[in-house]
Amino acid sequence: MSLGLLLLPHPLSSREPAPHVQTPDTPAAQQHAHGASAHAGDPDPPRLPAASPLIDVRVHAAEREFEIVVGPVSLPAGGPHLRPPVQLAELPVAGWMHGFSWRMRDRAGNPLPDRLLHHVNVIDPDNRELFSAVPRRILAAGRETKSELLPGVLGVPLAPGTRVLVSAMFAPLPDASHGEAFLHVRLPYTPFEDPGFVEPVDVYPFYLDVMGPVGEKEFPLPPGTHGRSWEGSPAVDGRILGIGGHLHDYGEWIRLEDVTAGKVIWEAGPEVDGEGRTVGVPTSRLWWRGGVRIRKDHVYRISVQYSNPLGHPAPDGGMGAVGGIIIAADEDWPAFSRAHPDYVQDLRNTLEKPNEVAQGRGHGHASGSGRGG
Repeated sequence: MSLGLLLLPHPLSSREPAPHVQTPDTPAAQQHAHGASAHAGDPDPPRLPAASPLIDVRVHAAEREFEIVVGPVSLPAGGPHLRPPVQLAELPVAGWMHGFSWRMRDRAGNPLPDRLLHHVNVIDPDNRELFSAVPRRILAAGRETKSELLPGVLGVPLAPGTRVLVSAMFAPLPDASHGEAFLHVRLPYTPFEDPGFVEPVDVYPFYLDVMGPVGEKEFPLPPGTHGRSWEGSPAVDGRILGIGGHLHDYGEWIRLEDVTAGKVIWEAGPEVDGEGRTVGVPTSRLWWRGGVRIRKDHVYRISVQYSNPLGHPAPDGGMGAVGGIIIAADEDWPAFSRAHPDYVQDLRNTLEKPNEVAQGRGHGHASGSGRGG
């Protein structure tokens, strides 16, 4: 689950049951969670989070990297999964982002077990997705995805003052407590004002889901063979330069096809471990051959097929998503609208649904007292 999960929302791993989730037991977290029900039927997008001591952005100019730090979070031994409120950060760089790497650390900067991170998503609420009007996914990572890098000649452009939403979930270990844990996400970049000998080419992330752009992403998987699909058109012409995907156990294949042209663009089956459990989907790096053309006047379909051999529904259900990067044609993207119903609902889901699910569970907490890591 590499390049695909670099650029699409990270779902729960198919290798473990849905975790018991706890939001931090702080006044800010409680206010955030209580606000979830206050917007029912409201056509306006929810307000973005205020500044929080749980997030910090640090620039390492000499290394041409910047760093997003989330924490400290308290992870007691054997505790429930911890999901702090979604954080908002402003990126103090202007340039091309070339990927990411991450580590868990303590306040002194010493490495902690990577297993403490369940997943992290970074979302741009001020730009739209390629195939839908929802906020743009920039990157996502989980335990299986330690780092992803693009060639230096390709980069995701970050305008000055780009805002991002950072959504993370942490997984305490059963036999060790960590009172102050920090997630460090490092992102290499090339400054706009100093591109070097070759100025990077603008590329943009995209994702598609068989359940559509808004709403639930997992679906029930009873015994037998079952499939799901969704169709849509891109906002601009371009070329897909890299693509990957995500499947749960018992997935047979995931596919992206040009319905208008009657052509399969990409198809892959799962990578499995020795027990036959899905651990990933192969990534295709298409930039070496110029990419695959996509057109805004064509319809594209993402589809997935599962075959469940059990005599009962698969415990993790099914899921099918692809993500990747494109180089867009030399044209403007459609006007960005915060009033679009899909944008409103997707942003509401991002900010509020995790807290609705987690209310009333466990006693984990996130500490907001001071910097570190």
